[in-house]
Amino acid sequence: MQFHQRGVDLLVTVMDAIDHQDKLQPDDLDWLLRETAHVLGELLKRDVPVERRDDTSIANDI
Repeated sequence: MQFHQRGVDLLVTVMDAIDHQDKLQPDDLDWLLRETAHVLGELLKRDVPVERRDDTSIANDI
């Protein structure tokens, strides 16, 4: 549940940033992009289709 909340918080932050792009500092944008990449990466790890998991495990065995 904590990961879900982190995703919700990130979405709200991104939506807010869209409305206030002119006020974003380079450090804020850097953090936002890194946090987005991290959360999306974790989401994709959790949502790997079964067929893909099988292919990945086979590739890791080579």
